[in-house]
Amino acid sequence: MSVVPPAIPDVGATTQRLSQNSRFDPLKAGFGTEEYFVWSRFDGTTTVKDLILMTGLPVERAIEIVRTLWKRGAIIAPGEDPGAALGRGTGSVAARPVTMPSVARTMTPPAMTRPPTSPTVSRATTPSPAVARTRTTMPPQITRAPTPETSARPGTLEHKRATRPPDAVAVPELTAPTADEQRALAEPSDLTEEERRRILSALRLVAAGDPWVLLGVPRGTDKRSIKRAFFERSKQFHPDRFFRKDIGPYRDRLHIVFEAISRAHGELNGDGPARSTPSDAAATAPQTPAEYAAELFDRACVAEVSGDPAQALKLFSAAVKLDGQARYLRRAAECAIAAGELRAAEDYAKKAAALEGSDPSTARILGKVLRLLGKLETAEEVLVMALAMKSENDTLMMELASDLRAVRADLAR
Repeated sequence: MSVVPPAIPDVGATTQRLSQNSRFDPLKAGFGTEEYFVWSRFDGTTTVKDLILMTGLPVERAIEIVRTLWKRGAIIAPGEDPGAALGRGTGSVAARPVTMPSVARTMTPPAMTRPPTSPTVSRATTPSPAVARTRTTMPPQITRAPTPETSARPGTLEHKRATRPPDAVAVPELTAPTADEQRALAEPSDLTEEERRRILSALRLVAAGDPWVLLGVPRGTDKRSIKRAFFERSKQFHPDRFFRKDIGPYRDRLHIVFEAISRAHGELNGDGPARSTPSDAAATAPQTPAEYAAELFDRACVAEVSGDPAQALKLFSAAVKLDGQARYLRRAAECAIAAGELRAAEDYAKKAAALEGSDPSTARILGKVLRLLGKLETAEEVLVMALAMKSENDTLMMELASDLRAVRADLAR
């Protein structure tokens, strides 16, 4: 399945605009990073279809996660009762809400619920003032709001909120921007000034290479708090957070930050060699070629966005030699284009296209390189084939069509 269907079993139409259930606790649910990310995208304004597309996950996987979220009561329809939604499946993880009025009704003495015209009441002796006062004050005592001590009892939702681990420390403010950072701040983009500065500040943390600092947690923090810190950071820096916005080069910067955050989370949770500083990495555990390639790739991306394309190309070259995956090759090709190294860009783009022959975005990079090299007939063929590929990314297909028109205009000259 490569197309989002009009409806999803159990969930309903993909044109719905669902939102997060505020009573659902994703940490208690034991969500993985994919499930948490998809859940965090539900905002009540984005349709299910658009959300599935913006996750970047395979459509089948995204639909599977959406169905799981729905069954667990993690997402709700407009106007739906959050408490009732938690009862959809057996896997609900948040405390069921307690409705105080119903408690009051079940505990009210029967004499208080009898109609005033009841024969029993009419024959009864008039109660003493003391008894009358007791009967009239009982309902208010039962229905009054819970005291702070009651709301903070262990096991209650309030107690969980009060005792949950602290969130990650906020990303430091960007102080004394360098010349490159000042140029980045001046780039045209739909991002606010605050968002740009936050991303550039996060890049500084990435360059420092300390996973504890990158996630904003003290050294020795427990795994549950590390996971929460990762969730907080991922919401801020996932590349798809600004879906459909024109953020220019900041999209690549977000990729760098998010990948570094994901790797830091894996390291500190035992999925990789945890380290205190970059120099400690070799001492803690030997790196595999793939791990070293990933490190080189991240360093190359940082060098590229920092305005050092020559160093970036050297690092990209080393990374793809160790692990020639398509993602590395695409990024290396784009860097080579920007640096004017068109032969190297062509080599990277062709290798990426060989690995991902059905990816129109990869084909677009190859078509761009071929056009710059003057190989217009071949560029035209590549772009025509790319437009014939299936894709739900309308923006990409419009860009491919524009590229093809430009190539044909060059051929007509």
